[in-house]
Order: sequence, then structure tokens, then C-alpha cells
Amino acid sequence: MSDPTPQQNQAPGTTPAGPAGRLAELSQKAQDAQRTVAASIAEDRQKLSAAVADAKDKAEQGAQRLQSSGQRAKENVAGSWNQVQTSWQDHVDSVRAKLDERKAERDVKRLQHAADDAEDYASDAIDFAIAAVEEAEYATLDAVLARVEADEAADAVQ
Repeated sequence: MSDPTPQQNQAPGTTPAGPAGRLAELSQKAQDAQRTVAASIAEDRQKLSAAVADAKDKAEQGAQRLQSSGQRAKENVAGSWNQVQTSWQDHVDSVRAKLDERKAERDVKRLQHAADDAEDYASDAIDFAIAAVEEAEYATLDAVLARVEADEAADAVQ
């Protein structure tokens, strides 16, 4: 975990590797995803399939990073976060398995249903991400406040 102590001449919580810097990274990832999806809409099927595969790889890497960070944080955080991660990963695996099965079917009606399911899944994933961003905002602000309070207490002792 990065050192949450602010660098000189920087406001608390604004270190590049600190929580505020991580929010900027999250914002950039969201913007990149939005650009990729917008560009993919105009692509042909082969390029769109490649973009889907690339996005899936990135999501799996992100899930692995999330799981790794959860393991590191396990000593400091209640077990509920690990349950959320496990539950989310189980959900992702289940939905992806269903989507993979449906991709193999060529019946138009089933493909339309699979497309509806994929759109619903995307909507749910976006809702989850929005909730995660809101939680990240709260956690970041709480971390900044905790650092300010700790610094004030240290100054008062000196």
C-alpha cells in the first residue's frame, strides 16, 4: 500500500499514489472505456469481436488485481469485502458462462435474447461501477479527513 503521507507543498490526500490519485486513475479508465465503446459501435464485426475480447481480458486482469488487493487488505479489513469480491466474481463467471453458451447458438430468437441479456448485464455492471465509484469517493474523502486529523493531532502534541 502506498504511503498516505502528503508530500510537501501538496494538499492532504493529493499525492499521485494516494486515494485522490487513484480516483483520477479511475476517471481515466472510465473515459477510456467510453471512447472504446463509442469507437466500437462504428467497427465491423471482426474488430468489434476483438474489442470485446480485449475488454474481457482487461476486466479479468482488473478482477485479479482486485482479488490481490483484497488479499493484501484482508488483514486490515473485515471479511465482508472479500465476500463482495467473491460474490461479484461468481456472478461475473456465471453470466459470462451463460453468454458464452448463447454465443454458440445461431437461432435468431435466441441471439436476440442473448443480446438483451448482454445489454442487461452491461447495465448492471455499470450500476455496480457507479456504486463502487461512489464508495471510492467516500473512502477517499474519509482517508483525507483521517490524514488531516492525524496531522492536526501531531501538530498539537509538538
